[in-house]
Amino acid sequence: MISNIQKLKNFGIFKNYNNKATQNFGRYNLVYGWNGTGKSTLSGLFSSLEKRTTNPSFTGSEFTITTDAGSTVTEKNLATSNLNIQVFNQKFVQDNIDWNSSVKSILLVAKEKIDEIKKLEELKKQVKEKDAKYTIENTSLGRLVTDQAKFMTDSARHVKTGLQSIDTSDSYYLNYDKRKLEGFIGRNKEKIDDPTSILQKDKIVELTNSAKSAQLPAIRFVKTVLDNEYYKQASTRLRDLLKTTAVSKTLERLSQNSDIQKWVQDGIEIHHRHNSSCCEFCGNQVSEQRAKEIESHFSEEFKNFQSRLAKAHEWLINQSITQPILPSPETLYKEFSTALNAAAQRNSAAVNEINEQIKKWQIALDKKIENPFDVEINIEEIAATSIDAFNSTLTEVQNITEQHDNKTDNFGKETKKSKEALELHYAASEIKAFGFGSKAKTIETKTAELNALDETIKKAKQEIKTIEASLSNETIGADKFNDSLHKFIGRSELCLKFNSARKGYEIIRNNVGTHDGNLSEGEKTAIAFIYFITKLEENNNRIQDTIVVVDDPVSSFDSNHLFHAYSFLKTRCIDAKQLFVLTHNFTYYKLVRDWFNGTNKNRSKKTPAKPPVAFFFRIDTTAALPRESLLMNADSSLTDYNSEYHYIFSKLYLYKERKTLDRDEAFLTANLSRKLVESFFTFKFPKGRSDVNALLESGLKNCTVTTAETKEKIYRFINKYSHSDVIEINEESAENLAGESHSVIEDIFKWIEEIDLVHYNEMVEVVAPPKPAVV
Repeated sequence: MISNIQKLKNFGIFKNYNNKATQNFGRYNLVYGWNGTGKSTLSGLFSSLEKRTTNPSFTGSEFTITTDAGSTVTEKNLATSNLNIQVFNQKFVQDNIDWNSSVKSILLVAKEKIDEIKKLEELKKQVKEKDAKYTIENTSLGRLVTDQAKFMTDSARHVKTGLQSIDTSDSYYLNYDKRKLEGFIGRNKEKIDDPTSILQKDKIVELTNSAKSAQLPAIRFVKTVLDNEYYKQASTRLRDLLKTTAVSKTLERLSQNSDIQKWVQDGIEIHHRHNSSCCEFCGNQVSEQRAKEIESHFSEEFKNFQSRLAKAHEWLINQSITQPILPSPETLYKEFSTALNAAAQRNSAAVNEINEQIKKWQIALDKKIENPFDVEINIEEIAATSIDAFNSTLTEVQNITEQHDNKTDNFGKETKKSKEALELHYAASEIKAFGFGSKAKTIETKTAELNALDETIKKAKQEIKTIEASLSNETIGADKFNDSLHKFIGRSELCLKFNSARKGYEIIRNNVGTHDGNLSEGEKTAIAFIYFITKLEENNNRIQDTIVVVDDPVSSFDSNHLFHAYSFLKTRCIDAKQLFVLTHNFTYYKLVRDWFNGTNKNRSKKTPAKPPVAFFFRIDTTAALPRESLLMNADSSLTDYNSEYHYIFSKLYLYKERKTLDRDEAFLTANLSRKLVESFFTFKFPKGRSDVNALLESGLKNCTVTTAETKEKIYRFINKYSHSDVIEINEESAENLAGESHSVIEDIFKWIEEIDLVHYNEMVEVVAPPKPAVV
């Protein structure tokens, strides 16, 4: 069943309705509203539910309807609604009855075809269950598809944002969208499934730098290498030299003191150069024996060995290596600069290690030169790891520069590869986070299952149509309609007959002639209403499974037919799954209201008491322009009073008791005042009067409180704001109305009180709210 109308927005006169102050619907629902308040608009909403299509008159409208099963129907999912609802309103009449031509046929099932009926009912039950399952599964699939579509749109935007920041000139990524992402996923399914497609942060930075760079010149770097064998041989020769000494008749003191030895050797050279036989230091004669001893210590072999040491020293100075000239990191593409800088630092470290070891060689050789007779001096080979590090870092530099040069030589191709790798990374990351693969398989499986279920439902529905065609009979429909019509109007001169050529019924009068379109409004209303009630059972439809909506079936009936319409409705629709009755006729409203109240009372008498199932509503509309209507709970004037006169009296009396009235209430008072005055004076003075003014004149007789001036003020008020041919709507008239209305209402009630005090007091007692008890 329908629980409530949560929202009605831009739906005709319902501009922005919500049900915050309105009770939920029950099984039986009665709605009262005057003409022009929005009853037909509200029934149009129910018609949209019946047809499962939006009303073309209200484009852009929004509505939300909830059911007791917890489902929600809106303008967006209306086509998939499974509510079984039948609506009687003017639209129904227009769609089914051409008063000048024919009435559409009603297909009712022949009761004697029991087996076929059972099979039909079973098929309908199966289709209903499958339809319900299809709706649930289709809704679930719809959510998955919607989520997937949203994922595609969002992911495409993420990819676009990520790659746009790299290169705004690339039109492919500048206009990246859902369609391109779907195509990319389709072309790269295996790569996307590969976990290595999702990159680490440093790799993303590298590819981003690669993709966004401008083209740079090539470098063409050529590496140089050190020969490890060369340094091995050098260390061997140096080690041999350090272990060698010259043959000489050594002077112990000189051998033990290298500084004295060097000083003496320098002195010999000075004496030879100056041809001196005396010591230049002390001035004494150097003995021949001492001179021979010194000459023997510094022999020719010793001098030759010293020369070898000096040459070795000179050679070793040139063995230190210098830092190779490497490309500047700034000259490379940014993605290569970090690696080049790291390689250059490792190369510099290797150079320092090698030079440190050569420096140790130099220190050892200097020590040997200082004391040629010392054979304990030793050195280590230059570490092969240092030489290998030097060579490998230069190889690394060459590889890096070759990558740089390759990118320069193939710039467009290489940057494209970087962008594609980033696109793959973004797509794979999004897909992994979303669980796209498993959800896509679920969608594929569910789609196949739904297609199979849909095919099964279609076959079953086709079989239902075939059976219904064999069971249904237009003649049965006409007979049942005619029987109801004759009972309803109390005569049998009108009937329906099936015309096979027109595939519909003709309205025949007195059982002769052709279609008779010359019908009274009451006859048309009766035919339309009975046709609707009879059609509820078409194609074996069960009233117990149907939501029935009836909009004012009594607009053209006299008082006698009001009771027929009420009785017919109650008899035929009491078992409806849910019933909505909308009317502006207070007498008809009261008949239905009393029926519904009786239902509630009977339920309350049960043991245990059952909650009510019938609820009452009214449609209120503002008088200010543009008008706007709201569906409200019915107040006590509608649920408790027995006539429209009671209702109008209570409304105006309520306004009388207020000190001020707002604009909307002021506009309503004019119309209510006119109806109250006409009803009261027509009843009190039943002799025919030519117009309202004459009617009011008759009410002045024997009055002292109410004067002719008062009468004239009341007449002008209701004539101007309610009964005039042209009603002025402007700021001035609105303010006048608000100011005058309260005074006029008081005058009206004083007049009624003066004419019929007993009537006035009893009416006040009926309509006035009870006063609080005095404590």
